[in-house]
Amino acid sequence: MTEKLYWLNPYEKEFDARVVSISGRNVILDRTCFYPKGGGQPGDTGEINGVKVLDTVKDEYENIIHILEKDPSFKVGDIVHGRIDWERRYRIMRLHTAIHVISAVLIREFGNVLFTGSQIYEDRARMDFNLEKLDESIAKQIEEKTNEAVKLNLPVTAEIISREEAEGRAGLKRLMDVSKYEKFTTFRIVKIGDIDMQLDGGTHVRNTSEIGRVKIVKRENKGKNNRRITIVLE
Repeated sequence: MTEKLYWLNPYEKEFDARVVSISGRNVILDRTCFYPKGGGQPGDTGEINGVKVLDTVKDEYENIIHILEKDPSFKVGDIVHGRIDWERRYRIMRLHTAIHVISAVLIREFGNVLFTGSQIYEDRARMDFNLEKLDESIAKQIEEKTNEAVKLNLPVTAEIISREEAEGRAGLKRLMDVSKYEKFTTFRIVKIGDIDMQLDGGTHVRNTSEIGRVKIVKRENKGKNNRRITIVLE
């Protein structure tokens, strides 16, 4: 299993690692800063030893696969230098944290909102959730309350805990879906001040002040009580 350096420090941009395997243009390292596609967050791009990394994914064993632009000149066992596309990653981090703030606002303002999906892109993000009504005034309310929360300069922290500890914390009960997470023995918890706490493996900024201003640019009805918003950051 690849060591996830982005969990330890999502602001780390460069790293050295040993090559574990190479299959054509697919490379696995023993450690990496590259985030693999998953949880609605796209995989990182960048370069390894000067060769472009076009995408990053993971396999069933939690090995992180770097998909290169061309066959590499290095071989298994070599020490290589990796560098992520930081500007792209940082935009995604800001958007990911913004989604968490919005989810906290929706629950606080409208009660037990069910979130049915999200997707982050380089320049925008979308969220799907169960809400009876989403007109212009409600969208404006969500946007205003979200930006009020962002301006509180709330710390964003992450910790990795055991299954036993997770099951023993009352505040995590609502997050635990036994059928979905039964194979996991550890969990990563991301907290935003005292407004939000979620199981999450993605990368985030350190403080909500880094998000910037959140703007809802599109709202859609995707079926009965199923709403979608698209956001950008200003």
